[in-house]
Amino acid sequence: MSDTTPDQSSNIVHSEGVRIIAFLRIWTLFYRRGVVRFMRFWVESLLGPMVSTMLFMTVFALALGPDGEMVPGLSALQFIAPGLAVFVLSQTAFQNVCFMLIIDKQEGVITDVLMAPLSPIELLFGYSLAGIANALLVALLLLGAMTVFTGPMLYSLGVTLFFAISAALLFSMIGVLVGLWSDKWDQFSLVDNFLVLPLGLLSGTFFTLNRIPESWQWLFEANPMFWIISGFRYGITGYGSVEDLIWQGGTLVCLILIMVFCGWLLFKRGYKIKS
Repeated sequence: MSDTTPDQSSNIVHSEGVRIIAFLRIWTLFYRRGVVRFMRFWVESLLGPMVSTMLFMTVFALALGPDGEMVPGLSALQFIAPGLAVFVLSQTAFQNVCFMLIIDKQEGVITDVLMAPLSPIELLFGYSLAGIANALLVALLLLGAMTVFTGPMLYSLGVTLFFAISAALLFSMIGVLVGLWSDKWDQFSLVDNFLVLPLGLLSGTFFTLNRIPESWQWLFEANPMFWIISGFRYGITGYGSVEDLIWQGGTLVCLILIMVFCGWLLFKRGYKIKS
């Protein structure tokens, strides 16, 4: 005999139905608005980052040569490749979400989205998940293409996935904040050129921390992109410190939660999307 009363059974069925409907609503916004859009413009969203990054790798290969070591046991190209891949991943996640929100606002499509029965958290993840999918796909294609220069590399799949997904999630949330704030493309370009790009260039992608004067090292260690690239590089090559990995990963999760809360709050208040 079942111990579940009819009322309890009804509540369970109702809860399951609510979860399924919420999933379908997020899936519709994520897939129809996001994935279909970036796959339709695959030349810009997928091929563009791949071509520019592989050109970077070609220049480094010609300048540094195949045998030059950046750190013991790793060639310069093997050291640079993971950092470059995850930096492109982060920038792609940020740009994808910004483009979606700014275009939807400028074309008035955001009104149709707001009229749908979507909660603030569903709106947040519906937009951001598309940027995450685009970014992870670009990174996967890049890592495959980079084996031409580096050979196959993978030290820890779990660590690699954690930092890749964390990077995509963090920068997609930043993309949400900037996309909601931006009324025109100049504002987006301002953040992209003076925040996202410098964070990537000053993150240890192309150099080790011991090349920086000791009095300035704290500035680089405070950069979230430094945590992401250090962790992702460890997952790909095994180079790095496990102790640093733990505090960097924990701090990154805290930062992501703050960004998620800020994005949810802006959608809840209808910041710059409700008259």
